[in-house]
Amino acid sequence: GRASYLLDNKQCFINGPTIHYTKKNHEELMSLVSNYFKRQTTFLLSATQPRQYPNVSFPEIAFIGRSNVGKSSLINAIFMKKLAHISNTPGKTRQINFFNHGDSMMVVDLPGYGFAKISQKEAFQISDLVSQYLTSRENLKKIFVLIDNSLGPKKIDIEMIDSMREIKDKVIICYTKSDKKIKEKSPFIDELNDKFENFIVSSKTNNNV
Repeated sequence: GRASYLLDNKQCFINGPTIHYTKKNHEELMSLVSNYFKRQTTFLLSATQPRQYPNVSFPEIAFIGRSNVGKSSLINAIFMKKLAHISNTPGKTRQINFFNHGDSMMVVDLPGYGFAKISQKEAFQISDLVSQYLTSRENLKKIFVLIDNSLGPKKIDIEMIDSMREIKDKVIICYTKSDKKIKEKSPFIDELNDKFENFIVSSKTNNNV
C-alpha cells in the first residue's frame, strides 16, 4: 500500500539518489519505505479557496472518496498517527486539509462527496473547489480515489473519476474496508480495474496498508 507511491515505476526517491527496484534489494527498499512513513507528519492548514493553498514545492498526494468511505481512518493508518478527524457524521470535511510529511511531501485530505447534509449551494462550492484543485495543482502527483470494497464502485464514483479524465494517469483506485463482507457486486468494477491501478486495504486490520 504505502509503497505504491514511492516505488512508482520501480524507482524510489527517498533520501537522495534514485534507487532502482530489483528483487535483490526488495528488503532494503521496503525498509526505506517503512522508515519514510515514520517521519513526522503535521497539520499545516485548511483551505476553502485556491489562494490559501500552501506555497511549497513538495510533491502532493491527495485522497478523495464518498462520504463514510473510511478516508480519515486510512490516512491515519498510513501515516501511523491521528491526522484526519474521524467523525460519526459523514461529510464533515468541507475544506481541503494539507499535512506536511517530513518536509518532503504534502498529504491532502479532500472533501468527500455524497451523503453530506449540506445545502445545494455549499455542495456546488465544495465541488468547484475540489475540481479546481485537481485540475490545476501542479504539485499533485497521485490522487487516491477511495471506494468501499463491500459495496463496490457506484455511479457517483464513476462520475467523479470521469471528471478526472485530464489527470487519469495520476489516479489510483483504493478499495477500503476489506475486512467487511462484500454485500454486492458492482457492474462498474471490472472496467474500472482494467483502466486504473488498484489495491484493496483495511485500516482496521492494516491489511495492505
